[in-house]
Amino acid sequence: MSNIKINKIQQILIKLELDGWLMYDFRGNNNLALNILKIPKGKISSRRFFYLIPAKGTPVKIVNGIEANNLDHLPGKKLIYTSHNSLSKCLIKALTGHKSVAMEYSPKNSIPYVSKIDAGSIELIRSFGVKVFSSSELISRFDSIWSRTQFNDNKLVSKALTDTVAKAFKFCKNRLLNGKSLTEYDIQQFINSRLQKANFITNHPAIAAINSNSANPHYAPTQKVNRKIKKGDFLLLDLWAKVDKPNGVWGDITWVGYLGETVPRRYANIFNIVAEARDAAFNLVNDRFTHGREITGYEVDDAARNVIKKAGYGDYFIHRTGHSITTEGHGSGAHMDNYETHDDRLILPSTSFSIEPGIYLPGKFGIRSEIDVFIRSNGKVIATGEVQKEIIAVLK
Repeated sequence: MSNIKINKIQQILIKLELDGWLMYDFRGNNNLALNILKIPKGKISSRRFFYLIPAKGTPVKIVNGIEANNLDHLPGKKLIYTSHNSLSKCLIKALTGHKSVAMEYSPKNSIPYVSKIDAGSIELIRSFGVKVFSSSELISRFDSIWSRTQFNDNKLVSKALTDTVAKAFKFCKNRLLNGKSLTEYDIQQFINSRLQKANFITNHPAIAAINSNSANPHYAPTQKVNRKIKKGDFLLLDLWAKVDKPNGVWGDITWVGYLGETVPRRYANIFNIVAEARDAAFNLVNDRFTHGREITGYEVDDAARNVIKKAGYGDYFIHRTGHSITTEGHGSGAHMDNYETHDDRLILPSTSFSIEPGIYLPGKFGIRSEIDVFIRSNGKVIATGEVQKEIIAVLK
């Protein structure tokens, strides 16, 4: 971590009125800290370490004597402990003068994505007379902001994903009209091969799900487990990718199609509800930023969920409305969630997230419509890719 990034964190700490950020890890249980501190993968780390970034002054590294060099790539003063008593002495020395620190913890575990510190360690820090606050807002402000380069690279991803959806539907059409065999796995492999040939990274095979399989939000075909596709089937495609760069950011979209010439009303009606929910969430974000008003992740979830509840399908929308997007597909910023969790983090300029409401009818079908949203630095809200307006009639 460079001094420039340390200075950035210190500016955020001052704005949030916190005395410091105390990052802690034991055997890799705090992936957020490991990522932020750029701890090399594969480094032996079997003992506890702490890294304190004060709002003002020099950072402090607290490391075990047998792993004394593990944080040498980071700026700051090093304190070495060996016994649990000496660890306490190091912490007291580092925390003297600090009344509050941020750590990777969430009160009542309301945002589990940032709850990485065990209760005992929180108790230890509090025993020194230091108040512990969640680092969730701090992490969002430091780790989820896109650079201009990341945004420009993501334009390529967004276009590639949309183009791949169109090509996948065309692939299905050609197979079915020519009497050739077609399975969910065939479509999945077609999508993955196109993205890989274009030098994009995918961390997991795409989702291609027909009929009742589409009612399982995380269903994914495999070579052994998949279904054969025929005319008249309903198809859901969920795909994601990023540029092959260390700081590449993800794109993640879901489209749906009907493998016939005319989309039956039962599918079109559900899609229209889902699309209305998607657009309600987007419009709320856009309205808030247009008028310079703050908005949190849980409010976006409420906006989408209320549409689906009003239509009578609230029990069939069984996941959050969206997730933060960074160099991780499910990133470190605010999630659009007041269902699985209560995410009260602010949505910030220069961040991205998905909006993906869905209705899943067990044993029948499920419809999800997923777009990626980016907030420009000036507060302008955009969808980074094409927005699906209606179910695609694939054989039309």
